[in-house]
Amino acid sequence: MEFYALIGAGSPGKPLKVIFDTAWSTSWIMSKDCPIRKVGCWFHSKYDHTRSSTYIKDGRSYNAIEGTYNLTGYYSRDVLKMGHTVVKQTFVEMTNVPYWYVFTKADGVIGLGLPQNNINPFFNNILEQTNITKPVFSIYLNRDKASNKGGSVILGEIDKKHIHVTANVPDKITYVPINAASALWEFSMDKIFLKVGNKTIPVCNEDCTGLPDTSTNSIITSQEMLKDINEQIGAKPFYFGRFEIECDKVNKLPFLTFVIGGANFTLTGKDYTQKLSIGPFTVCISAFTAATTVSEQNRWFLGGAFLSKYYTIYDLGNKQLGFVRAA
Repeated sequence: MEFYALIGAGSPGKPLKVIFDTAWSTSWIMSKDCPIRKVGCWFHSKYDHTRSSTYIKDGRSYNAIEGTYNLTGYYSRDVLKMGHTVVKQTFVEMTNVPYWYVFTKADGVIGLGLPQNNINPFFNNILEQTNITKPVFSIYLNRDKASNKGGSVILGEIDKKHIHVTANVPDKITYVPINAASALWEFSMDKIFLKVGNKTIPVCNEDCTGLPDTSTNSIITSQEMLKDINEQIGAKPFYFGRFEIECDKVNKLPFLTFVIGGANFTLTGKDYTQKLSIGPFTVCISAFTAATTVSEQNRWFLGGAFLSKYYTIYDLGNKQLGFVRAA
């Protein structure tokens, strides 16, 4: 499952599907300069700066080394249009992406991370160039396949309709500071544990660093942590680095709790598994995967399995993150 939205790039606007990515600061879109031999660019819409009247050349090269693969391209500047919002943005025209991008629907990424490398992320430019002045955005993700709405990116505010209500009172938002030394929405968690029957089994008791990641449906952790979790939930190797759980055991799986800012954020087996139908077969896939890239090491990347249950507030002004159960 992918969460993506439609934007327009350039003038006239080239329609593109993009992922709004809180774990990435740089925005990028596939370029018409991606050569035909690069399989990852096949079947995607591509940006052609020669057809845009608002294009401004930058030309600096871009190369991100992500473990087993590279992302390469060059910087350009043009307008990006999202709904009625128009922003002048520096982004990467990507000319090389991994082959497996051919299986994705997205044509690019809008980085919602923090400023780095003298590049302003998309939301920072919105604050500087539009009438949105409150330095906060929030994201609601919906994993209900029966719905045609994948979620919402709310710029400049918190939408109370996405906050769970208990006894007519909205649940309290738990705020935690982001790590000052990081250029990402990185934060410290108190601990992580599994509840197996009456037993509490520690998963992480110290140096538990989290990062909300809207670009993935998975929860990404180290090989060691993944091995421990898989042993407790009975997950077996599947394909493409994923793990399978017997579907009739999903409702009996142990609860996994992330303790953040002194509050418990708990996932049930149904939250951290996804049922897939492949022809006549049905399999249940665990959301937990192992870190494979340089940027994923020593962190817990909390993707859609977590973020679809907990509405998340990104408070740039106070440099903090807010979490609350989603309605």
